[in-house]
Amino acid sequence: METSTNETAFSGNPPKVSLFNNALRYGLLTGAGYILLSLLFYSFGFSQESWVSFVSFIVLIIGIVIGTIAYRDKHSQGFITYGRSLASGALISLVAGVVMAVYTYVFFKFFDPELINQMLDTAAQNLADRGMTEDQIDQAMSFSAKTMTPIGLAIISMLSLTFYGTIFSLITSIFTKKEDTSFDAAFPEN
Repeated sequence: METSTNETAFSGNPPKVSLFNNALRYGLLTGAGYILLSLLFYSFGFSQESWVSFVSFIVLIIGIVIGTIAYRDKHSQGFITYGRSLASGALISLVAGVVMAVYTYVFFKFFDPELINQMLDTAAQNLADRGMTEDQIDQAMSFSAKTMTPIGLAIISMLSLTFYGTIFSLITSIFTKKEDTSFDAAFPEN
């Protein structure tokens, strides 16, 4: 007997959602959280503080954990392997990274292009405070000036979010995985 789509919809079983679709949803939400946090820090003048990165990492970790647990509990019958949990976290991070790359480009290109010069000045001052010579500072700043463009910062943002998110996923997957140890899982019907 074949079940129709309407019977499946009313049977109480949630529709199947792919790992990518779940990661897309939670990656977009995590990216939105990053944007809100970034705008909040910018409006209060904290955007160049060193502790901002650590607070931002908390948003990423929360997005990874909530997204992976939501997939596990809502769309994977309460179980998820370590590998799928890791994949979920890495995909969420990738999507959040793409969102932040677009935001970073728009922000530095159109909203506050002068902030890049302020960041370069701060970096040069930090190098001088460390006791570097003028030639060393000039050499370091010439390289930084080439990468500190709106597109360069967007690419760095995407790559760093994806990298750190994958590292965090390696750790959080230890806690979010939940293997199916039932008899049916050990001996599936063919």
